This record gives sequence, C-alpha cells and structure tokens, in this order.
Amino acid sequence: MPVCGRDFLKYGGKTTCLSVKTDEGMIIFDAGTGILNVTNGQSECSEIMPSTLFLTHLHLDHIMGLPSFQPLYEQAKTIIIADPKRDEDWQAALRVFMNKPYWPVALDELDSDTEMRNIPLDRSHLNVYGVEVSWFRALHPQQCLVYKVKMPDKSVVIATDVGYSQEKIDPAFINFCQGADCLIYDSQFTPEEYPAHRKYGHSTWRAGVKVVKEAGVGQLILTHHSPSRKDGEIDRIVEIAQREFPETVAAAENMTL
Repeated sequence: MPVCGRDFLKYGGKTTCLSVKTDEGMIIFDAGTGILNVTNGQSECSEIMPSTLFLTHLHLDHIMGLPSFQPLYEQAKTIIIADPKRDEDWQAALRVFMNKPYWPVALDELDSDTEMRNIPLDRSHLNVYGVEVSWFRALHPQQCLVYKVKMPDKSVVIATDVGYSQEKIDPAFINFCQGADCLIYDSQFTPEEYPAHRKYGHSTWRAGVKVVKEAGVGQLILTHHSPSRKDGEIDRIVEIAQREFPETVAAAENMTL
C-alpha cells in the first residue's frame, strides 16, 4: 500500500511503476501510484507520443494508479495496455476495477485511443518503440510476469513480485537474468521474516544476491519494500546486502538508471 510521512521520505511511498522513454514513445511497467510521477515528468513534446503499459499482474498495488493516469483522458494520446491471457479475463477485470461506482469514468469512456492487447506468450519478445521487451512467468499468486528490457546500451530485468527463497530459485529465472546490467528484484521480506510468509509470493534480498551472482548481473536494486519498512530499516538491509554484493541499492521514488 502507498505510505507517507517523515519515516518514508528517502525511498518514497508510492507503489510500483517503472518507465522507459525513447524517441518513439513511452514504455511503462505497472500502474501503481508511481505512475503519477510518469505523468508529471512528461514534457509537452512527449505528451503526444504513444505509450504502452505492460502489466506484471493485476494485484491492486500494481494497478491502483491507473485511473489517475492523465494521458488516458487526452484525445491525442494513443495508449496500449498489455497483459498475458490468463485463466481469468484480465480485460474484464480491469474494466470492473476502473468503472462506476469505484471511479466516475469507465475504461470504455476515455478520451484517448486506448486499446487492451494480450501479450503473445508463444513469442519470446516484442520490439516496442525501438526497445526489446521479453518476459518470464514467475512464481507468484495468480502469476506475475518478469520483464527484461534491452536497450542499445543497457539491459534491465524487472522482477517486482517473485516468491523465490534463497534455497529454491528456478534455474530458468536465473537464465533469464543472465548477463543483465541490472536486476530490480522483490525484497519485501528479510530472510528472517520469509519463513512465516512463504506463501505470500515475495522474496528477500538474499535470494536476489544469489540470482545476480549466478547470472552475472552488474547491479541489484531491491524493490517492493514492505509498507511498514521505514527508511532507516531499508538502509540497514542495503548495508547488510552490500557485504555479499557491493553493487546493491534500494529502489527509491524518482530513481533514474
């Protein structure tokens, strides 16, 4: 959940959203409350550019910012919302979420040219606005996609919600991360907290360290902080993780790679 107050000023309290801006358009991953920062950061030039929003999954913290995403209400805007075909109808679920009585404007009533598309899981990747986006189905309730973004000068893996323990990490996931410059990794729980939350679908900094070491990743960014985790506590987690992998930092609001 989003948090605020003096104990959360360093890392911020918005929920998950990441973005990549290219000359051709804006690629956004998840629509947590952090998507408001994407809107606020757009220049007048970028506002008319198309956007593609890739969802990792439909849990509330990853879509709760969508109704306040201003480009949805702009007539000149072209927006694609993408998610894999699931057991449940994700498009219908999203329409229920963004509809009356929960929100005054329904997804089908928007001014923008907005389209929902299934991610073709039978393919390995898509080329979007000059960037290669690939995906991996990770361990998480109702399943979550991990994304890899390959740019000309950098590759980043976005693993917001994964349930791996240090003792049991899918070798295919390690292979997916192989050679990336950066892994943004779910570390909601500490190793001490994990046993009591094993079925919650979240991981630890220690599992993230194991992945980056085995996959030859250059940097580890810890994300999906517990909403009760204060700045000083996150500082302490980073300090401990750096003893095993020095290139470890914690994700913070408005961080730029």
